[in-house]
Amino acid sequence: MARNGGASAREQARKLQQEQERKQKMQSLMLRLGVVAVALVVVIGLTFWVLTREDAGSYTEGDAPAAANEQGGFVLTSSTELAEGEDLGRVDSEELEEVPIGEGADGLPTGVQPREEGQVPHVIIYTDPGCPACGSFESAYHGLLMQWLDAGAITLEYRSVNFQTAYSARAANAFACMADESPENYFDFLGTITAERAQGADYSNDELSSRAQNDYGVNISECIDDGTYRAFVNYTTTLATANGATATPLIWVDDQLAEPYMETGDLIMAAVQEYQDETGEDLLGIDEQDLEEIDEEGAPEQSEAEDGEPAEDAEEDEDDAAEETEED
Repeated sequence: MARNGGASAREQARKLQQEQERKQKMQSLMLRLGVVAVALVVVIGLTFWVLTREDAGSYTEGDAPAAANEQGGFVLTSSTELAEGEDLGRVDSEELEEVPIGEGADGLPTGVQPREEGQVPHVIIYTDPGCPACGSFESAYHGLLMQWLDAGAITLEYRSVNFQTAYSARAANAFACMADESPENYFDFLGTITAERAQGADYSNDELSSRAQNDYGVNISECIDDGTYRAFVNYTTTLATANGATATPLIWVDDQLAEPYMETGDLIMAAVQEYQDETGEDLLGIDEQDLEEIDEEGAPEQSEAEDGEPAEDAEEDEDDAAEETEED
C-alpha cells in the first residue's frame, strides 16, 4: 500500500510539474505575442505618422520668412537677389483684420498699382506649384524673366498659393524655406520645381529636400519636414483670395492684368519699352521671336480653386480622377 501511495504521489507531482511547465510556456508565448503586438502598433503608428505628417495639421499660425512682404510675396530685384522683406514675424491666416486687402489704386489688389514715370516695371505672379498651367508658364517664361530681371528691366514678385493639392502646400513651403535659407537660389528653385508640375511632378518632402541639397547644395530638410512656413503659405493664400486671385497663374504687369496669362511677355515688353523711352536706357535685350514661339505653342487654361480656400487633402481626389480616366 505504501508503495502504491508513493507511485500515486509521484504521478501527481509529475502532472503538477507538467501543468506548471505548460503554464510557463503559455505565459512566455503570450509575452512574446504581446511584444509583437506592441511592436506592430508602434510600426503602424510610425508609418501612419510618416505618411500623414507632410499634410497634417491646420497650419493657421506660424512664422513668416524675413524676406516676405505683407501680402506673402517675395520680390526679386535680380534672379539671385531678394528685396528686403517686412519682417512679419508670426502670421495667422485666421486673424487678418490689420492686413491691407484690396487697397491698391482703383480697387486693384494690394501692391498692384500703375507704374510711375521712371520706375522699373513691377510684375506680380500668383502661382501654385501644384498647378499644371503654372508649370507650363514657368517652362515658357522662366528664362525670359531671368533675362529681364538681370538686365534691371523689371522687378518680379511671386506670391505662392495653395489652391490645388496638398502638394501645393508642401512645395510652396519649400520655396519659402529656400527664400529664407538661400535667397540666391529661390528664383531658380521655384521655377524649376513649378515647371516640372507640367509633366506631373508631385514630390514628397524628402524629394524636395533632396532637390535642394543635390541641385543647390542647400540643406533645408528640417524646414521642409517641420512645415515651418505652411501657416505662412495659408496666410498668403487667404490674402490672395481676398484680393480676388482665385485662379493661377494670375499675372499683373504694373496695373495691367495678363489675360490670358500667355500675354505676359507682350505686356512686359510694352512696359519695359516705355521705361526705356523715359530713361534712355537700352534694357530690353529680348528677341521678339522668343515671344512669338511661346504664343504659337499655347498653354493650358488657368487652374481655378474650387472654393478659393487653401487646399488640404485634395491629392486623393486627384488620384481617383486619374484612375477613372485610365479606366475609361
